[in-house]
Amino acid sequence: MPFTCFLCSANTPKIFSSKNSLSIHERTFHPNNKIIPHSRCLTSPSLYDIHHFKQSFVMQLKARLQFHRSEPRAKTLKMEPFSEGLFIVLFYNEPTFQYSPAKRIYTCKFKGGQGYEQLGILFDNKNWGSKKRRTGTCAYVLMQNAQQTYDVTFCWKERVYKDSDMQLRCGSMRFEFNVDVRDFVEGN
Repeated sequence: MPFTCFLCSANTPKIFSSKNSLSIHERTFHPNNKIIPHSRCLTSPSLYDIHHFKQSFVMQLKARLQFHRSEPRAKTLKMEPFSEGLFIVLFYNEPTFQYSPAKRIYTCKFKGGQGYEQLGILFDNKNWGSKKRRTGTCAYVLMQNAQQTYDVTFCWKERVYKDSDMQLRCGSMRFEFNVDVRDFVEGN
């Protein structure tokens, strides 16, 4: 079965013998691709759906911010089903947004303090990534500390579920992040 690169010129499309060779071609010749060949087929989410997602994301994320004392650790928040159109509306204008047609995967990364602030704007909530106790302990999405800068990744892909004679395709959004816990003393 041939695999065609839809990102190359329509006059001279490149054809590959495997999905893997097409993926390698995309990474080499079309890095940071923002072209979505099937974009006209997608439905745009309503403003209500966008607002509802933002609130739901922040609430589900805060539920995963736990107060265990340990080194910063990697966590994942998965939301499913998740509309492809919603992912595009939310992240398309970000500089790190990219799409791989061969893998049907979208990614968008945010890095450091500036990334944290940008996500605060995107989610209409400057405290989107932290949860505080009355004692002053704070669990938060770690994006920068004295030693290094961390990034967070949003990834959308199509999942296929099979059950005997039935098949279900749905979008899945994954958010990968690091968590840290610290005690903060409030000033008088």
